[in-house]
Amino acid sequence: MGAQASGGEKLGSGNLSLLDVIAQSIGFIGPVFAAAFFIPTIVGASLNGKGAGLASPVSILITMVGMCAVAWIISRFARRIHAAGSLYDYVTEAFGQRVGFVAGWTYYGGVVALTLAIGLAFGGFLSLTLMNHPDWFLADWPWWVWSVGFWVVAGVMLFRGVAISTRVQLVLGLGSFIIILIFSIWVILKVAGDTGLSGAPFNPSSSDQGWNGIFFGILYAAIMFIGFESSANLAEETSNPRRHLPLAIFGSAIAVGVFYVIVTYSQALGFGLSVEQWLANFPPLYALAADPNYGGSTFGELIQWLVVIDIAAVGLGTATASSRGVFALARDGRLPAFLAKMHPRYKTPYVASTILTIASIGLIALIAGTNGLMAVGEMDPGEWFPMFNWLATFGGFMMVAIYFAICVAAFKGMPGESFGLLALAGIIGGLVSVGAIYGVIVQYADIPTYNRVWWIAVLWLAAGVAIMALLTARGTFKRPAA
Repeated sequence: MGAQASGGEKLGSGNLSLLDVIAQSIGFIGPVFAAAFFIPTIVGASLNGKGAGLASPVSILITMVGMCAVAWIISRFARRIHAAGSLYDYVTEAFGQRVGFVAGWTYYGGVVALTLAIGLAFGGFLSLTLMNHPDWFLADWPWWVWSVGFWVVAGVMLFRGVAISTRVQLVLGLGSFIIILIFSIWVILKVAGDTGLSGAPFNPSSSDQGWNGIFFGILYAAIMFIGFESSANLAEETSNPRRHLPLAIFGSAIAVGVFYVIVTYSQALGFGLSVEQWLANFPPLYALAADPNYGGSTFGELIQWLVVIDIAAVGLGTATASSRGVFALARDGRLPAFLAKMHPRYKTPYVASTILTIASIGLIALIAGTNGLMAVGEMDPGEWFPMFNWLATFGGFMMVAIYFAICVAAFKGMPGESFGLLALAGIIGGLVSVGAIYGVIVQYADIPTYNRVWWIAVLWLAAGVAIMALLTARGTFKRPAA
């Protein structure tokens, strides 16, 4: 395979800047949303009650090293291969077309699942935020109205061109990222001036559950990094992919890792190094922002709005990545050809984007019409939440599985790259990826519905193998020439 897209037309006009592709990666990750709702699970607010406790920054640091190792491998691929399929194309180069297709089928199945999930989350969290203002106009509108509204706007952006989406992500995602980062640094400085800093959160012995708790913290922390590689989907639309994509991929993994460590440490200090206080105030980011010692009620509400804004950025990021992935698979003859149609004026995968938008709105209608589709527990904030949580878990599980495949691919070597560095990164990234996969299986083993995630993922992979076998038997599997 060449370094460019193989077969068919090339997306876009190649005018996206470095900031655009950085916005895509940061937007997909959604660090503000992750910081608000996943850091508590690292601490111990998980379904199985296990976590790193006060030593949560240790779990994040270890995870950061592993995810940066995966990001470095992916960035090496991205320097040479400039196609919308990203990880699908990378695995194809390493292991051939058949394994590559199954990897692409699995990876983009996960990305689509996350895309469907985020549409639910946007409407759900926005409606919860509006409950604080019952006298506001439209405050009593149901969650599904906001979810559908999001997809109408997102669908138009995807149709018109990715530059619109990435620049909206730049404002929404990076803006909220910077505000939360500054606030967290302020909390650290405030505590330093009042009582002095403590190194306890960076000491593994601070974990009440020992290394077992830190290990479970790593499993949850891995979820917060998912999507750092999504800028690679914009390779065909980027002005200088060889330079910009590695910077965006590796840089975003480092940036969010540092962000998570600072935010987590600030929360540990802000709650007086008390795990009980940390977990009693959920979500802790909201509580800390509303604390008069560090912010106040107005600032606390601003943080809630920033989380909603960040969710919107995540939705745009996942939708952009999934539409490009479906387009790439269809262009290579792996999916129906109509999914590879490109708009003659805007050079966007408008058919894939439109179908994704319609599917998302259809899921919203189904959940609203069935009062949840999945069973709603007493602790769930709304009928939308169980399906959101399940799809997010399923999508993350399948994406991390392909991270592991990328780590294995590193052992095949790459032109112009040090095999020793590739192998080291493959080992480190592979261990964290396997740990995250194992963690999903273990933590949900006794929880109905969620304990189906891993074997439904296996069935999805098997479906990909069956499609590959069918296309091969028909003689239509051969990839178009570059």
